[in-house]
Amino acid sequence: MTAADPAARQDILRREAEALRARVAAAQASLELIQCAVDCGQEDITRCGHFRQSVAERTGG
Repeated sequence: MTAADPAARQDILRREAEALRARVAAAQASLELIQCAVDCGQEDITRCGHFRQSVAERTGG
């Protein structure tokens, strides 16, 4: 980080923190979907209504 100005440095850090929060949220959503698939009792998860609903909720479908 090369921002010598404390206000500029804080702005950079806030933006980086927000970007990190977004990445963590996306990873958490992916983990929840994977866990749904792991917990599914169906032989083919694409036929599982709960899994399909979870995918639709995350993709806006």
